[in-house]
Amino acid sequence: MIICKVCATQNPEGAQYCEGCGVELTADVAATKPTHTPATPDAPVEAPAEASPTPAEPASSPAASPTVTQDLGVGETPAASPEGAFRPARLTLKRFGALTSEVIPLQGPRLVVGRFDASTGPVEIDLTGVPGAENISRRHAELYFEGGAWKVRDLGSTNGVFVKRAGEETYSPRLVEPTPLHSGDELAFGNVIAVFELLPSPHSGVEG
Repeated sequence: MIICKVCATQNPEGAQYCEGCGVELTADVAATKPTHTPATPDAPVEAPAEASPTPAEPASSPAASPTVTQDLGVGETPAASPEGAFRPARLTLKRFGALTSEVIPLQGPRLVVGRFDASTGPVEIDLTGVPGAENISRRHAELYFEGGAWKVRDLGSTNGVFVKRAGEETYSPRLVEPTPLHSGDELAFGNVIAVFELLPSPHSGVEG
């Protein structure tokens, strides 16, 4: 197919003159209509398949140490350690060199020895009415359990606190600092004397 460049008429192959305008179809006038070849669509380029990520294996954690649990029977509770556990005790008043039937149980961890007074209130161990009570201050001394032992300390009394160890013949000088007690020790609050005695432990059943 030859196309006239003057009037753009399409002429058959081999024509020398344009059928539209009669102009001679020379090489500079005629142009061969390019045969249209439909473009072949490019084949889609496949993207390289992505490699499936290999799942990372979880790092092995160090094995936890097994927890040892002590099995307890129904209704049971762990026994408290005997060391440092509270030990009940008692005082037995002594007069004329002999023990009396007057016993004072020591059931609390802190007990004040003295006499009742309306201005200071009651005390745990009230020696009012005991022979020699006139020499007892209102807050004379304190008996307390601490660190697995019973101790006594003077609370600034007028007539002092004294201790005679079991087996000894004389009392110590007046106490100026807390002093541990042992079974058989004698305590003197002023001139009121009492013998200290530990009672069986509620945990071990052993007497001190």
